[in-house]
Amino acid sequence: MRLLPVLACSLVLACDSAKPAADPPAEAKEAEATPKPAAPEARPEPEPLPPAPEGTVVIDRKYVHTCADPTSCPTLLQDAGAAHCAGLELGGLSWRLPTLAELESWKGNAELSGFDVFHWSGSAWEEDAAQLWILDPGSDAKTTAKPDRKPFTIRCVAEPKG
Repeated sequence: MRLLPVLACSLVLACDSAKPAADPPAEAKEAEATPKPAAPEARPEPEPLPPAPEGTVVIDRKYVHTCADPTSCPTLLQDAGAAHCAGLELGGLSWRLPTLAELESWKGNAELSGFDVFHWSGSAWEEDAAQLWILDPGSDAKTTAKPDRKPFTIRCVAEPKG
């Protein structure tokens, strides 16, 4: 008779080992149910720019006169300065006066000369379109002026072809 309890116990153990695996913890279920964020798409590298024309440097993917040669950045009235930039035949590019934001972003760039004087921008003042912004990048002073007020430095900028 003693065999029955041992036999019964053996059967129970055998039955326990045949039980299905326990359910995974709740945290594991949540991790499986939570969708994984998609990997960010890699941004393609911008194409390299052609070499900068002589007397210019690349800043923010634009060509900018360095003014190392003083004749490349003359002192003119704004209209004459805009015409000077538009008439440049340098590197086969279309040159223009920089925007106020561009001039401001160049502050402290060691590759640019003559940054201690006011420069004309091509940006009109929002409150009076007859006035344009001028900026002294050396001191960060800026104000507006009428295009025929007085001559200021002209520094031209061009965007690469493409």
